[in-house]
Amino acid sequence: MKKKFLIFNIVIVTLSLLIVFISGITLNKSSHEKAAEAEVKTLAETYASLFDETKIDKIIKGVPEEVRLTVIDKDGKVLGDSKSEELTENHLLRPEVQAAFAGTPKAAIRYSDSLKKSMVYYALKVEIGEDDFAFIRTAIAVESVNEYVLKTVPSLVYALIASLFISYIASILVANALVKPLRDVRDKIRAIRNGNYVESVPRSGDDEINETLTEIDDISMRLSKSIAEAKSEKERLDYILDNISDGIIVLESDGKIESVNKVAANIFPINEAAGKDYSILTSDKAYNDGVANVLKGEKIRPFELGTDGKTFIVSAELLEKGFAVIVLSDITAVKNAEKTRSEFFANASHELKTPLTAIKGFNELIALQTTDDNAKKLSLKIEKEVARIVSLLNDMLDLSKLESGRQITPETVDLGSVARDVKESLSAIADGKGVTVEVGGDGTVEMEKEHAVELVKNLMENGIRYNEKGGHVNVTVSETETGVKLVVEDDGIGVEEKHIDRIFERFYRVDKSRSRESGGTGLGLAIVKHVCEIYEAKITFESKLGSGTKVTVTIPKNVNTLYRDNQDSI
Repeated sequence: MKKKFLIFNIVIVTLSLLIVFISGITLNKSSHEKAAEAEVKTLAETYASLFDETKIDKIIKGVPEEVRLTVIDKDGKVLGDSKSEELTENHLLRPEVQAAFAGTPKAAIRYSDSLKKSMVYYALKVEIGEDDFAFIRTAIAVESVNEYVLKTVPSLVYALIASLFISYIASILVANALVKPLRDVRDKIRAIRNGNYVESVPRSGDDEINETLTEIDDISMRLSKSIAEAKSEKERLDYILDNISDGIIVLESDGKIESVNKVAANIFPINEAAGKDYSILTSDKAYNDGVANVLKGEKIRPFELGTDGKTFIVSAELLEKGFAVIVLSDITAVKNAEKTRSEFFANASHELKTPLTAIKGFNELIALQTTDDNAKKLSLKIEKEVARIVSLLNDMLDLSKLESGRQITPETVDLGSVARDVKESLSAIADGKGVTVEVGGDGTVEMEKEHAVELVKNLMENGIRYNEKGGHVNVTVSETETGVKLVVEDDGIGVEEKHIDRIFERFYRVDKSRSRESGGTGLGLAIVKHVCEIYEAKITFESKLGSGTKVTVTIPKNVNTLYRDNQDSI
């Protein structure tokens, strides 16, 4: 700092002297030029008063050495010049000649190529007879300004050297007085940087520096306390994170790993993961794509990650300060239970369907061989109950598939076309109930066709089964700005308001006797609910007892499906 202060003072002094010198030169030059202009004007007026066209040569010969006199005719031709006898160049366009011709004579300063000097010129118009005129032009040199500059340079150099010497001595004295307390401040800051927050620096005589040191001491003590508290808080946080059952990974905004807890370190056994890119932990595409989307500021739904025979549900979120937190929850036991349950349903379905098929066949054989009306009625009842059990098994299997967490593969599906196909498949039930079904509109969605069929079928089937003879079911498909809207509306028996909150529960029936009579399993709306959850669809249920029911499902265009794992379908 001391050197900088000295250099700064020297530069300031030097610049100040240069400014003064340049200002003096400028003022002197301006003054000199004004004096020269006045002199050359006086000369021009004098020679104009003495002008005689018959005595041009005589007038020119009497001109002093330091003065240049030029006589120019009205066409710009030089009639005579005191400094040159061979001037052939036309002078009509010279600035001073043009000014005289216009009646507003004024001086002009420029370099003379013939004399090799800077000259100040002045011209006057003189009348010759009635129709003729000429120009009298005088000029004097202005080299004296340059001479003044050359004479002044040595004085400037001497003054500059003296000023620099004085400035150097004064700067050393001032710098020493300033630097000492600043060094005290520097030493205190270095002590703080090295972790010494409590050592106080001896005070100097400068009140302002003392005040600064006092403030630094206060900040140092506060900083020491804050660091101790932060360290303690970090230790508590690390203890908590290391002892929770979930894996925790903290990422910086650029994707670099900031920290991992013990559980996450066991899941991804990589030494010294801190500072490395998040992709180093695993090559799983769903995981890396999901984390990349989170770092971009996107919100994702939890997804599954399988590694080393274990399954984890992964949730990630970008915090306000730019950090991303990834939580890995071990759901291996849950997945195993789901797998066991799915296998049970699959095996149970197979084992139950086989005897049910046999029962159905035997019942049909009996019905064909008997002539007894009561036996035939009993056979029809058996057939109906067998069909209800098969339908129940199918719905249970469908629901189990939806809950299995398998990887879904969406495709472009025309929901209007699906609704028309479902209408055809349910035509027998509709005709049997005496219910008219109308389908209108189109709209494409990205989902598995099987799920689209289950969604539409269950809603349409409910509208048919819980209706009266002569009733109507209207199915409308339409595209919106955000997705596709499916509306299934009927004029059937409706649902009391007290039941509406529970209608999506499995096996929940508003009227159990009527449900059995209509062939319902109690799982249709539960299946609808799970399909909507998979595709983030919004569902609304409006109903009034005796007036019918209206169900509206809005399926968004873009759905995040990363949360499904890769296990095979049941």
